Amino acid sequence: KSYVGLKLLEPSEVKEEVRYGMVFDAAFEIPPHADNHKVVAKKAFLRDVYLLNLFPHMHYRGRAFKFEAEYPDGRREVILDVPRYDFNWQLRYDLAKPVYMPRGSRLICTAHYDNSESNPLNPDPSAKVRFGLQSWEEMLVGYYTTIRAPVVEKTAQSE
Repeated sequence: KSYVGLKLLEPSEVKEEVRYGMVFDAAFEIPPHADNHKVVAKKAFLRDVYLLNLFPHMHYRGRAFKFEAEYPDGRREVILDVPRYDFNWQLRYDLAKPVYMPRGSRLICTAHYDNSESNPLNPDPSAKVRFGLQSWEEMLVGYYTTIRAPVVEKTAQSE
């Protein structure tokens, strides 16, 4: 049997708010027979937040997925790199330490796709592939979870 437990709080009792979001591109097209097609999607943060976890999502043609932080000063940092993405082994990656994303930072997702004959999961290498909900179509979605700063000490990021 499954059970669900809910605890309802008065707004004054809420200590932190966890939010879920996603970085995505729904307008890409993967050419037929492309073995390493690159697509990039970006999301800007409008307030100071901490990233808690990341979850890359693609379908059968997914080959690699990378999350990078781009800070307001222009500095970039790789937060998660999945060089051998596997549709059958999708994971949420909980970060060892929350990553501080000050207002104006961007989360950049770079995905690579294999639409070639050498991809054993590829349903049709001759097809132009676009965004879609079905597994024979494709997705570029980078899910993430945040909490608002300064819930976590900012000094934790500098350690």
